[in-house]
Amino acid sequence: MRLLLNLPKIIAIPLILVILTACVILSSVFFVLLLIPVAIGGFSIWRRLKLVERARDEHVIDSEFTVIEKRQDDL
Repeated sequence: MRLLLNLPKIIAIPLILVILTACVILSSVFFVLLLIPVAIGGFSIWRRLKLVERARDEHVIDSEFTVIEKRQDDL
C-alpha cells in the first residue's frame, strides 16, 4: 500500500480500479467454481428423492407391455 501512496494520483486511481475489478472478477469465478458442484449434487439428490417418493406412492401403477407382431404365415 505504501507503493500506492508514493505514486501520482493520475496513476494510482486507475491502478486501484484495476485491482478492485480484478478482485471482483476472481471472487466471482471462485464462487461459480464452488457453486457448480453443489448445484449438480443438489440436483442429483433431488432426483433421487423424487424417485423414492414416486416409488412410495400408492396410486402409481406399474405396467408392462408385450409387442405382438402380425406375420403373414400366421394368417
